[in-house]
Amino acid sequence: MKNKIIAFDFLRALAILMIIPAHLSNFLFSTYSKLGLYAFDPYLANMGLGLFIFMSGYLLYYNTNSINSFKDVLSFYKKRLLRIFPLYWTAIAAFVLVFSVFAPKLNSSFVFPNAQNVFGFSNVLTHVLGLQIFLAPAYASPMLTLYFIGLIIVFYAIYPFIIMLSKDAKNLLFVSSVVFLGFLLISRTLHVIDHRFFMFFPIFVFGILTCKENLFEKSGTILMEISFVKILLAGLPVIFVMVVVLGSRMGLLLDPKVSLTIDTSGGTIGSSMLVSMLEGLANSLGLSYTILNFTLNTLLLNIFIIMFCIFEYRFAMKFIDDKFPSSLSSILTYIATSSYCVYLFHRPFLTLWNAGTNFISNPILRDITIIFVALPLLFFISYHAQVFEFYLKKYRSHEKVSCKDISSTGSTTGSNK
Repeated sequence: MKNKIIAFDFLRALAILMIIPAHLSNFLFSTYSKLGLYAFDPYLANMGLGLFIFMSGYLLYYNTNSINSFKDVLSFYKKRLLRIFPLYWTAIAAFVLVFSVFAPKLNSSFVFPNAQNVFGFSNVLTHVLGLQIFLAPAYASPMLTLYFIGLIIVFYAIYPFIIMLSKDAKNLLFVSSVVFLGFLLISRTLHVIDHRFFMFFPIFVFGILTCKENLFEKSGTILMEISFVKILLAGLPVIFVMVVVLGSRMGLLLDPKVSLTIDTSGGTIGSSMLVSMLEGLANSLGLSYTILNFTLNTLLLNIFIIMFCIFEYRFAMKFIDDKFPSSLSSILTYIATSSYCVYLFHRPFLTLWNAGTNFISNPILRDITIIFVALPLLFFISYHAQVFEFYLKKYRSHEKVSCKDISSTGSTTGSNK
């Protein structure tokens, strides 16, 4: 059990350590620093986000795998809402103050996109209720970073009913497919439900299924006999390169605003020709070109993220054992425990940091202070804020607190660009 908790901490720590660099390019000043991170940030963000979502599904089933009554459903919602909302509401207040109220007085180099609409009263109220993903795009404009809380809330709202109706893996896949198609019908009819729900819901379900069926852990299987970990380790870089290259080319070739031609012995193939061909295919399937393009990109994204999650999960379960250094496990626990606060507050924190360090004129020196001073300070503050909140909740519920409880309280939420 102890080894599994450390493995979970490793995965949460890895996810947040991938997400922060992906967002850091918005707050750096040196051109070389920004370009170095910007080249990888879409992939780092998606991988970190996907790993968080995978762990959300996995840990939900790991901790709550039996829901048999309406009382169980209410108990599940109560625990999850108490876990998410107090710090989330604090983060919303921080976003409004930093990016709306104090924004004109701050010179931080970061301008919040579409701030006028995002920080309108009705949109902020939608975020307070956690409905930004369900009501977007028609009635809500999800905030950077905080949109993901709305995504997790939708997943949490669905989870009890999936578990109640799923007695085995086949039922789980069937019920999840019905939910996916039902939400897709609602989305096309009412123009609600943000597209990222459809991008990441399969990964959430995959996390549940991995825990439910003990995938990639069973001994004596063919996968274990042919050293599955080594195969993934060898194949993951190749898959990564393929996804990056294919994703870039798909983005170019399927964008009608891009003028691109490919010379062949038989003539010239223009991007408009490929768009026309795919539009014809979409029409024959009763779909729009936008939906077909989104489907292709989503498939590429899911293939890579699922492969990445499998590898990291299998790596953590196989190599984190009794011989794992206690000092390293303590560091992982520290990062994992602070991950939820770091995720919620890193944008306003770094914005305020940049505004307060304008006296440093050298861009490289400013970047060094952000990386080696601001980020460690953010993790330090976030860890103690998370522990304080945990103790406060335990105190109010008159429960005894143990170190084990604190080490396993790390959040399973993530971020995005």
